[in-house]
Amino acid sequence: MSLEVIEIPAAHRDLLNRLSELIPDLEPDSPQSLQRIFGLGLIALTMQITNKARAQDQTELVAELGDLAKSMVEAEGWTSL
Repeated sequence: MSLEVIEIPAAHRDLLNRLSELIPDLEPDSPQSLQRIFGLGLIALTMQITNKARAQDQTELVAELGDLAKSMVEAEGWTSL
């Protein structure tokens, strides 16, 4: 999917612009930066769902999501997290 197809609401654009002031290598108009943000969002969502699954003693789901998140982190080169 190309970047031109994705509509970013004004509030999200404002947040992206503000974050780009705080994070030196974040470029709000760069597909690579948006992909990075999307990946981080997936990790955050996975953490939220994992916490809910853990609270409900869904150990298999917790393990599965943990493995998927670990693979994503390793693929991004964030092994120090």
